[in-house]
Formats: sequence, structure tokens, C-alpha cells
Amino acid sequence: MWLVIMSTVIVALIVVLMISWWKRKAKLNINGRFVLITGCDSGFGRETAIKLDKMGIRVLATCLTKEGEQSLKSVMSDKLITFQMDVTNSQQVEEVFQKVKKLLDGKSGKQDSLSDK
Repeated sequence: MWLVIMSTVIVALIVVLMISWWKRKAKLNINGRFVLITGCDSGFGRETAIKLDKMGIRVLATCLTKEGEQSLKSVMSDKLITFQMDVTNSQQVEEVFQKVKKLLDGKSGKQDSLSDK
């Protein structure tokens, strides 16, 4: 459990630092791009999702609970897409992977179609 939490914290910090650095160094074209963040019910995952949303980045957020999803939706823009997922459940991870894959156009990270969500 602690390994999952620490991994999520490290990934969230790296994402925030990389985006901050890129934004200062160059104009990052974020139009139509997505970032997937796990563990968005609370803590670093939630704060990273909120920060990226404020930067205009499309956030795909996974939450362990339905309450976590609703709480996150209440403070985010309408661009947010949430999934309920337990990162320790390989079946749930695969299901979310397939849903995200359907949303994206190949490896580009560009929006394909959200209407069939």
C-alpha cells in the first residue's frame, strides 16, 4: 500500500515539475492534450489534477471512490473526465486503459471523440 502511495506521490511531483519547467522554457502546446493522474481522491493526486486543470490541461483522473470523484468534479472545470479505479486491481486498470485508449487517437494524446464516453 505504501509503495502505491509513494509511487503516486513521486509521479505527481515529477509531472508538476516537468510541466512547470516546460511552461517557463517554451510554449507548450496543450490544446487537445490529456494527462492521466491516479489517486485523485485526495493528497498529491488531487492537487496535481487541480493545478493542471487550472493550467488548461485536460485531466483524466482516477479515484478509488465515487465520493472522491464527486468531490473532485465539484472543484474542477467541465473538461475533467473521471474514472473509478483501484490501482491494485488489474481488471479495473485494464478497463480504464481500454476506455482511455478509446478516447485517444493513437499515441498522440489528442482528443478523438468524447461523445461515445
